[in-house]
Amino acid sequence: MPQLARHALVLALAASAPATLAAQGARKAASASAAVQEFMRAVADSNLTRMAELFGTSKGSSAVTHKPDDYQKRMVVIQAMIGKVQSRTLGDLPGKDGMHTITTQLQRGTCKIVIPVNAVDSKDGWLVHDFDLSAASQVNQSCTGGNGT
Repeated sequence: MPQLARHALVLALAASAPATLAAQGARKAASASAAVQEFMRAVADSNLTRMAELFGTSKGSSAVTHKPDDYQKRMVVIQAMIGKVQSRTLGDLPGKDGMHTITTQLQRGTCKIVIPVNAVDSKDGWLVHDFDLSAASQVNQSCTGGNGT
């Protein structure tokens, strides 16, 4: 391959990288547990756009529907409160109306708590629907007493 053709190919691939990454970022979560895992990874990465893509209702992700109206503020608050927390899903309990409750462990240092995270299936794939941020933020407090394991 001539030198000029190689440079053109490299430039074309480099130029397409942002589009490829954007397309990958908008991928749908295949399961309720995957939605929670990907959402928590986006929280840890401070990726507010991906968080909004993975948060929503049965009507779609907040990034698409812009519901609730304050979803951007919610993403910032969630990221600020649990952005430095490690997480892992422990179980998936199907509920009514297509909702699943994902038992999720949050850990910061030696402090571990378990919270339920509700996920819902939508046209945009599985989405985190809600969780108790107040309970989740307890992982940032001292784990003396009954909160830590």
